[in-house]
Amino acid sequence: MADAPSADKLTELSLSLLADAAFVFAERSPEPLATNQSMLVARLLIEHDVKWELVVCVELDLGMVLAANLLGIENDSDEARNAAGDAVGELANILAGSVSIEFHGVHTICKIGIPTVAVEPGQIFGGTLAKATRNCHFVTEEGAHLAIALVPRGKA
Repeated sequence: MADAPSADKLTELSLSLLADAAFVFAERSPEPLATNQSMLVARLLIEHDVKWELVVCVELDLGMVLAANLLGIENDSDEARNAAGDAVGELANILAGSVSIEFHGVHTICKIGIPTVAVEPGQIFGGTLAKATRNCHFVTEEGAHLAIALVPRGKA
């Protein structure tokens, strides 16, 4: 049974992806994600011999920045606002590929689910983050906050 990448490795994968694919520069935050506001949350399963849920939580404004940077559209536009969920889902999907390779290597086939994205209140995403065995919190250069976590979900 494969174990999840360490929190340090998840941090490294996440920061690299944010910078390289989304042009978002961040650093690890010592503070956990605040649960007093709603967040845009993408969730998907990674399965091989065990199931892990990858959870990506971002502030709503950061979702718009991700949409703008990933899709090449204006940051403060209605188009970016409408595409924010898709962008966070795509970020989760790309990260799931990197995490799967880190789990099992390049020669093992893993099932990666389709991301579901929703605006979730703090008590919902906060409860999920509390169950995570790998949990990374970040702050961007602009002061936006996000969290990326892996939650064990049992045997595949």
